[in-house]
Parts: sequence; C-alpha cells; structure tokens
Amino acid sequence: MFPQLLLRHLAIVLLSASLAIAQDAESSTENPVPEETSLASEDVIHDQLRQFRTEIESVVKSGNWEDLRPFLSSKVVVVWLDGEQSHGADEVIEYLQSKTDGENAIVDRFTMTTEVAELSDLYGQTTAVAYGTVKSSFFLRGSELTIEGPWSTTMVKEANDWKLVAVTASVGAFDSPLLVWAQKMIGIVGVCAALVGLIIGILIGRKTRAARGRATESSP
Repeated sequence: MFPQLLLRHLAIVLLSASLAIAQDAESSTENPVPEETSLASEDVIHDQLRQFRTEIESVVKSGNWEDLRPFLSSKVVVVWLDGEQSHGADEVIEYLQSKTDGENAIVDRFTMTTEVAELSDLYGQTTAVAYGTVKSSFFLRGSELTIEGPWSTTMVKEANDWKLVAVTASVGAFDSPLLVWAQKMIGIVGVCAALVGLIIGILIGRKTRAARGRATESSP
C-alpha cells in the first residue's frame, strides 16, 4: 500500500506542477510586456513627430496660414518673439495674418528652420514635449533679418492626430537682432531728419540774405 500511495502522491505532484507551468506560459502569452515592443512603439511616435514638424515648416514656408489650422489644438497657446500671446487657433492665425498681410503688415514673408536638442520627452503615447533652437529669416521693408533663439513646444494626440497645445519662442533681451534692426532704423531716420533740417536751414538762410540784400538796395 505504501508504495502505491507514494506513486499516487508523486503523480499528483507532477500533474500539479505541469498545470502550473502551462498556466504560467499561457499568462505570459496573453500579456506580453517585452522591452523591445515598448521601444518600437516609441520609435513610431518619434517618426510621427518628425513628420509633424516637417509639415508645419512646409506650411510656414508657403505662407498660407489657414493650412496651419489642422496642426493646432483649439486651445493652443503661443508666445511670440515680440512678447504677444495668442490663445486658440483663431488668434494664432489672426496674429500671423496681421503681421504678413494687409496695409499694416510689417513682414513680407518669413522662413523657419527648427533644430531639436534631443528626442522629445514622451508622457505615455499621447503627450510629447520638445525643445531646441529655431532660425527664422524675416523679409521686411526691403531687408532681411535673421533671428536664432530657443523654443519649446508641447504636443498632444487628439483623435489620432498630433496637435500643438503650447509654443514658446524667445530671443536674447539685450542682443536681439530686432533691437539692432530697430536701432538701425532709428539711426536712418535721425540722419534723414538731420539732412532735412540742414536743407531747411540753408533755404531759410538764403531767403534771409536775399531779403537783407533787397532792403540794402532800396535804402537811400
């Protein structure tokens, strides 16, 4: 009896162990979490973000600002180089149009090239933060102005499409090319004003001398 009981007990132990191994294998098959899969997913996201950036730069180059709307969240916030802020897609597009179109436009057109410091920081699969430097060339009043400075942006995925939700761009407070350009324009205006004043002074002097000459000739 004892050997039979021992064999039965051993058989039960082996059967239980086999079932446990089978269940573990089945569980690992149903819920795989390999590191390679996670990395592959991140690679796909980074490729999407690169394409996203390329398409935005293409729209900026074309200057058709309505084409920018699909890339903007409805609540996007943008801080521009001149310190102005725009909230919402409508305000962003209105700002760009006001600076490049119409009688009050100050910029004929501009181009933009961004450099990313490193891969975007991902927060899950629907949020990304990127930063780096941007080089912008503005063509205004017959001259070209190139500005390079830092930028940062936050992007979220809405309905399977990436959208900009926050963008900030800046330049140095004391070495800004905009300030240099403004100072140059002030200098030009000052020189023109001085020339106009000199010409007016010469004309007034001539008239004064002519009047004195006539007064001298007419005196007895």
